[in-house]
Amino acid sequence: MPVHKPFKLRPLQLGLLLGLASCSHALFANPALDEVEVNAQHEALSAASVRVAQEKLAQTAGGTAVVKAESFESGKSVTIKDMLDFTPGVFAQSRVNEEARLSIRGSGLSRTFHMRGIRLLQDGIPINLADGGSDFQDIDPLALQHVEVYKGANALQYGAASLGGAINFATPTGYTTPNSVVRLDAGSHGFARAQFKTGNVVGDWDYFASLSQLRSDGFRQFSGQKNTRLNANVGLKINPQLETRFYVIHGDMNQELPGNLTKAQLQTDPTQANEASAGSNSQRNFLITRVANKTTWISTAGVEYNTGLYAVDKNLYHPLSFGLIDQQTRDLGTFGNRIAQGELWNMRHDTTLGYNLVHGVTEARIFNHQQGQRISLRSFEDQKAHNVELYGESRLHVNSSLQWINGLQWAHATRAANDQFLSDGDGSYQRRYAQFSPKTGLLWQATENVQVFGNLSRAFEPPTFSETSPTRALEAQESSTFEVGSRGIANGVRWDISIYYSRLNNEFVSYQLNPLVPGLSAILNADDTVHQGVEIGLTGPLMGLSKEYALNWQLAYTFGRFRFDKDRVYGDAAIPGIPEQYLRAKLDYSHTQGWTVSPNIEYVPQGYFVDLQNTLVTDPYLLLGLNASYKFSDKLRVFVDARNLTNKVYAATTGVIVNSNGADSAQFAPGEGRSVYAGVEVKW
Repeated sequence: MPVHKPFKLRPLQLGLLLGLASCSHALFANPALDEVEVNAQHEALSAASVRVAQEKLAQTAGGTAVVKAESFESGKSVTIKDMLDFTPGVFAQSRVNEEARLSIRGSGLSRTFHMRGIRLLQDGIPINLADGGSDFQDIDPLALQHVEVYKGANALQYGAASLGGAINFATPTGYTTPNSVVRLDAGSHGFARAQFKTGNVVGDWDYFASLSQLRSDGFRQFSGQKNTRLNANVGLKINPQLETRFYVIHGDMNQELPGNLTKAQLQTDPTQANEASAGSNSQRNFLITRVANKTTWISTAGVEYNTGLYAVDKNLYHPLSFGLIDQQTRDLGTFGNRIAQGELWNMRHDTTLGYNLVHGVTEARIFNHQQGQRISLRSFEDQKAHNVELYGESRLHVNSSLQWINGLQWAHATRAANDQFLSDGDGSYQRRYAQFSPKTGLLWQATENVQVFGNLSRAFEPPTFSETSPTRALEAQESSTFEVGSRGIANGVRWDISIYYSRLNNEFVSYQLNPLVPGLSAILNADDTVHQGVEIGLTGPLMGLSKEYALNWQLAYTFGRFRFDKDRVYGDAAIPGIPEQYLRAKLDYSHTQGWTVSPNIEYVPQGYFVDLQNTLVTDPYLLLGLNASYKFSDKLRVFVDARNLTNKVYAATTGVIVNSNGADSAQFAPGEGRSVYAGVEVKW
């Protein structure tokens, strides 16, 4: 694998950051504001704690979730699946190691690489590249405080109005991590990881930093990885109502790609690599640095203002069997919102107004190559993406138990490619997309512990550069969604249940031009499609146990049916790519002496289709796992995470093709076999 230079924060850059913070203090400090009481006196203003996040999401008229870091830190915790596997409605499966498929309510079904259809954020700052595509391997699960999941149009507060919604990865601040931690993990398939993180409050300043490195040989042949991640933020509370915070995220990610197998190969030896992928030295390596600033001010009238800037520098080295993708991406964006409380028609009226602006430039080259060594240039274009989003939300408190919530987003997107390789003709093009996306919903506090909600919304998703081309002028994907649900607690049992129905126009549907060439695909707009589903999350205690120990259970069930609707080619066929039913369940035994033991299952009761003609199907599977930990004290904890105890052979996810034509196509990504990981964590 190519070796990237390690990231270094030069003294000049550090000095500029500290200088900007000092200038902010001099310009904005106001002694009069120090006398004003602020609820967040001992919390960061610019970053939400778990408590604040839970309160905020509880006021959403739709499906949401807050996932605490403690729920996934007691295991291997490397992939997006490790973080969100017990969140109903979210489907996350590893293709290989941290390269994963992520979908919410059937978003991005055609995308069998990277991700689209979901707005990803870290501390409210966009992660997606300017064209909407995204990676998430640089998100370190061990550097998080919690994860917020907003399904569908429930993510409007971040300006997102896509089918899949948004996921916000929240990192700690010095206020929430006043200690230092060293963690060491090791286990099957040559896996080893080390992490150090620390945070504290020093006067008006607070800081948090996490540095980790991971290496693994991988479950399969030719699936090794080597990753280094840095996550850091520094905040300055200028006065009790004004705070600015600087962020630095850096990732050096290197991943071998073993490719997919046929079903017969999967059953015979799931550890083998695809011959073409290994033979061409297929890899996905990128070096990314993201810097940002976010400033929060709460006026004396209680109005909250948030604004920020961010910049992204990403270099991608991606040899595949059909060519070597070499990209350099530079994004620059700004965001802001105003959150206020007032009155309308003698009723409490909360409003949010905001904007997102981002401009990105990518130098996209494709080379002919020999096992990762560039031979000759085959394609080169400058890709420019520009997005403008304006949004607003109104929350009218009709009475003490009923809220009427309305929102509107206007989005304008430009995708332009300037062909720099003219020997095969000029393939330059430009596309523009714009639309209003409204939503309306009701949130009813039926009792002190029970909420009922419903909403109706529109969604809009322009294509990324991976979908567009000089010869394919795609329309933006649009959808209308109706959702009802409830959340609450009764007799110790918590529930969060949503039922939704979406009608889509122009859904992006993927097909491979040649099933023997991984990654070579094309996109078309489907006519009409339907996504509908049920999401059930339940947790509760088992009664009648000793005061010395507790036994709790948790269940996450996702049902999603995604189909064409009287399509001229596919009729009412299922849209392939993810299972119709997915269930995760576990028991958590905890003892006052520090022991925890958690047996768990992952269950896909029926296979799902791989091709649009619905002829090739995966097999159902049931996985058994066991997690155990022991806390010697508040300073020392050890854990063991055992997965796939029965060594079940199964496909974690698949490619998507038009028609297998009765053949056993190489579309199956093997899931990890039996594996055991252990770790130790020391705090001080």
